[in-house]
This record gives sequence, C-alpha cells and structure tokens, in this order.
Amino acid sequence: MANIESLNLSGCYNLTDNGLGHAFVQEIGSLRALNLSLCKQITDSSLGRIAQYLKGLEVLELGGCSNVTNTGLLLIAWGLQRLKSLNLRSCRHLSDVGIGHLAGMTRSAAEGCLGLEQLTLQDCQKLTDLSLKHISRGLAGLRLLNLSFCGGISDAGLLHLSHMGSLRSLNLRSCDNISDTGIMHLAMGSLRLSGLDVSFCDKVGDQSLAYIAQGLDGLKSLSLCSCHISDDGINRMVRQMHGLRTLNIGQCVRITDKGLELIAEHLSQLTGIDLYGCTRITKRGLERITQLPCLKVLNLGLWQMTDSEKVRILLAVSQPLTEGSQDSSPAPFCSRRRLAY
Repeated sequence: MANIESLNLSGCYNLTDNGLGHAFVQEIGSLRALNLSLCKQITDSSLGRIAQYLKGLEVLELGGCSNVTNTGLLLIAWGLQRLKSLNLRSCRHLSDVGIGHLAGMTRSAAEGCLGLEQLTLQDCQKLTDLSLKHISRGLAGLRLLNLSFCGGISDAGLLHLSHMGSLRSLNLRSCDNISDTGIMHLAMGSLRLSGLDVSFCDKVGDQSLAYIAQGLDGLKSLSLCSCHISDDGINRMVRQMHGLRTLNIGQCVRITDKGLELIAEHLSQLTGIDLYGCTRITKRGLERITQLPCLKVLNLGLWQMTDSEKVRILLAVSQPLTEGSQDSSPAPFCSRRRLAY
C-alpha cells in the first residue's frame, strides 16, 4: 500500500482494532482519505495507530463508530494536523472535552486540527454550547459545520458561531433548543453563509425569516421544513433574498398560495423548492411556482392531484415561459427538471 491515496472500509462491521493494526504497521505518507464509517468495533486504539502512521491524512470518516471517545479525539488532535474533513456522526460518547482537543484548547497535550474545513457532529448528543465556543476560538477556517440532532446546543451557542467569517454551510436540523433568538445571533454577526438548514426546529418562526433577510441575505440554500412559518414570514424574507437557489419549506402547513405567489414574484433564481406536505396550497399557487424560469426540482409529496392536473403541471414545468407570458426575453436555460409527487 505504499502509494495508496484513498481507502474505503465503510460498513466493514467485523473490522476490529486488531485487524486494522495489521494494515497500519508503518507510516503511509501517501494516504489522504480514510473511510471507517459504520465500523462499529473500532475504538480509540485504532485512532492512536492512525494518528501515528497516517500523518498526511486529510479526510477521516468515523460516522457511526460509536466506541470512539474523547481520548480518540485527543489522539487525532495530536497526530493529524493536516486533517481538513472529519465526520463524527453518531459518536455519542463525545463531549465538549473532545471538541476542545480538536480545537487546540489543550495545547499541552495536542496541537489540535486547526486546519479543519469540514466538521460533522450530527447526533453527538453530549455536546453543549461550550463545544461551539471551542470551535469558534480554535477552528477559524471551518467552512462546513453539521450540528444536526445535537439537542444540547442552544441559542447562546450560536452567538459563538456568529463571527466565524469562513463558515459557509451550517446545519442545525432538529436542534430542538434553537429558536428565533439563535437565528438573530447568526444574522447580527459577520457570517457569510451560503447554506443554512433549520428544518424541524419547531421554535423557529416568521421572526427568523425577518432576521435572515436582514443579515443572511447571501444564502443560496435555505431549509425550513416543518418550521412554524407562514405567508407573512415569506413576505418578510423574499424581498431581500434574490440570490436564493434552493428553498425547502416542506411540511410548513401554514404556507398558502399567497406565499407561493410571493416566492414566484421575487425568487426568480430558484432552481429547487420542496413543498412536501404543504397541504394548504392549491393549483393556483402551484401554477405560479411552475413559472419560475430556472426551476429544476419540485417536490409535491402528499399533494393531491388528478391525472389531468399532473399533466398540466408537467407541461408548465417543461417550458421556460408559460403560454401567454408578457415577457418576451429568453429565459435562462434549465435542464433536467425533476418533479416528485
């Protein structure tokens, strides 16, 4: 394996520390990416060997490795200074202490992985706002942060993240303690986010959309599925969000045709919209949405239509401009449009 650059062992459920130990017995300087996702028997012992022999590693996938602890993160922080992407999804033993190791908060023991650009902490249930403080202080170059299903973080933690100028994508899906106040913190900081997901944060409502319009108007992708937003919130947001490309508002049951008309009027660059479970919309609003010139993806799950109505929508989406439009200028070319019913 002298020249190997990438090794994928994802889903090798029977792989143990002993087996991995046979593979890594000397330095492999060429290896840049290692995927151990769902290798559930792997423990901190293997991470020690990885940190010792794979010092050139840039991508490490440990999603579902539920035996990894803070000690393992200390070993990573000690040996893998070149790491750019780290996935720790569902490593549920991890706590603020481990994140502190990664962020260089324990320099006497480890330098930290200060060059990290992508960090996935999805479903790490023991993390609190202190982890976000560590991240903001030590991982200044982070571009993508996934905190989905981290129930221990709150609005106060988002205040720490609000001045991370390099951050481009933030996933807060199903973070139950995030509310309009947290979105306010993000909007009032110096973030330049292009992607934000607060889906299933049931304390996020129309006021958040006003904050987003004021301070996060550079977003290209916004996910608000199952949030308590209404047409009023849509009205407060769309007038400032002309660059938005993807809008996910599935299961936002307060959205009506009025909201869709506002979206169609102001968000002309949209390429995808999720309307799954938006049970109050009708054909009128949907026909306005299908007039969006760049629309490629439209999710209409749980929306009841007759076969003739489906044909009508398909015909509308297949044409850049609807019949009878007053605009004679050419619409942007959009290929591979996809509808989901």
